[in-house]
Amino acid sequence: MAGIAKEVLNGSRREVVIAGGSNAISDEEWASHTPSPGNQKNSDRHTLFSTSCFSRSPGKPADCAGDACRDVIDMDGYTWVGLSKIDAADCVPSASACDGTSAKPGGLLFVVTEKCREMVFAGDVIFLGGPSGERAIMHATSDVVPTTDVVLPAGWTLTKETLAAPLSAHPFGGGDRCFYNVIRDSKLQSYHQVSYAGASYP
Repeated sequence: MAGIAKEVLNGSRREVVIAGGSNAISDEEWASHTPSPGNQKNSDRHTLFSTSCFSRSPGKPADCAGDACRDVIDMDGYTWVGLSKIDAADCVPSASACDGTSAKPGGLLFVVTEKCREMVFAGDVIFLGGPSGERAIMHATSDVVPTTDVVLPAGWTLTKETLAAPLSAHPFGGGDRCFYNVIRDSKLQSYHQVSYAGASYP
């Protein structure tokens, strides 16, 4: 369901965890929450998809069932659910176009993420298109309202479209593992890649 996703990057696990479990942090507490050393808040994630299905935490087998599919951890006095694991990161068009975990104007940050989640989009959406046929759909913003007023690398474009039918974004991979390329622009808007230039990254 669309809304605000409360996410923290757990440094020791190299994993993004999301508020969940029996003692999840509330929206009011989240506003002033400071994670413990070694961990950091993700930027505010105002989600844009219509619905989603989170099947299991990273490392959980594909044949898991029920509570066994979720990795619940205690951190900073609250409970969190393992959402995704960062496998690799890259910056387009070059390393100098990013600053740590952020893209500079004219850059895009690509993060190869292990995440077993399907997202469904409907109605008005924004697509990020690349010069070789890559395509990604915007799934979250740091502000409530998404924008196409972003400085992108040469050959990349943002377009607004109205979907004629719902679009489902599925991870790639096989066996017990699920992956997405998650892309972030300089305005902290994020996208899940849905079309690829070839059989391998990117």
